[in-house]
Amino acid sequence: MSSFSEWMASLRSSAHLTRATKAVLGIIESDPEEAAYCSAQALADLADVNVATVVRAAQALGYSGWPAFSADIRSRFLASLSSRSLYLHNRRTGMLATSIDKDIELLERMRTELDESALNTMAEHIISAESVGVFATGSYAAPGMQLAHVAQMLGYRVRLHSGSVTSMVNEVNLMTPRDCFFAIALWKSSRAIVRLAEAAHEKGAKVLVIADRRNSLTEISDEFALVPAESSELISSLVCATSAIEYLLGCLARRDEEQTQDMLGRIDELWGITSAITEE
Repeated sequence: MSSFSEWMASLRSSAHLTRATKAVLGIIESDPEEAAYCSAQALADLADVNVATVVRAAQALGYSGWPAFSADIRSRFLASLSSRSLYLHNRRTGMLATSIDKDIELLERMRTELDESALNTMAEHIISAESVGVFATGSYAAPGMQLAHVAQMLGYRVRLHSGSVTSMVNEVNLMTPRDCFFAIALWKSSRAIVRLAEAAHEKGAKVLVIADRRNSLTEISDEFALVPAESSELISSLVCATSAIEYLLGCLARRDEEQTQDMLGRIDELWGITSAITEE
């Protein structure tokens, strides 16, 4: 969805919504920041319904319960903020312990909510691909850099594309049905990457996505994994996305133990020959 209000409109368009569910949605739409951070009981009080109604409303909209619905509201609310507004929203914290506690909370949520089979399927697509292009922009290219760098160490043709849009266009133009387009989209999505993903999909390439919520990229993807990314600091947290990437790399390494040991042995030799790595 392009905006929080459009997402809310899509929820309202769902068939067979009860009057109570519509009341819950009305409170969320009128004050998304309050709704994103309150408990099910607090939202029930605001909507003048009982707490069970809030839970049933979340389930009627396809969520497991209020915690999952609340997390989606938060991610979409934060995505609706400008960079300055996000800074102002988070600046009240400013404590290391708060930042660490938030990442621990996100990892705990990811452990219970992330579909591990989605990551396993993504790994299979990478393994069978002739080449993989990883597309990400700004600071959110960091997990993509880790994926590309370590996957290459393991013998896979995976390259990060985080530069100019014109260079990304060239890469997508060369893609075939034997390739993969891998996008990492947290907080806000790059319009260029969305359009390039659509072009790659039309060319028959597999589209794989790591995102913090369902969006235009997940809608056209062949496989996607959703990871929490909200933060108590300036930018969205990369911790969960990085954890997902680390698991993917583990899948690649375990696929062919002999190849992995051989490739890493060659890397060790090249590090020695070039003196690229020091133990000092």
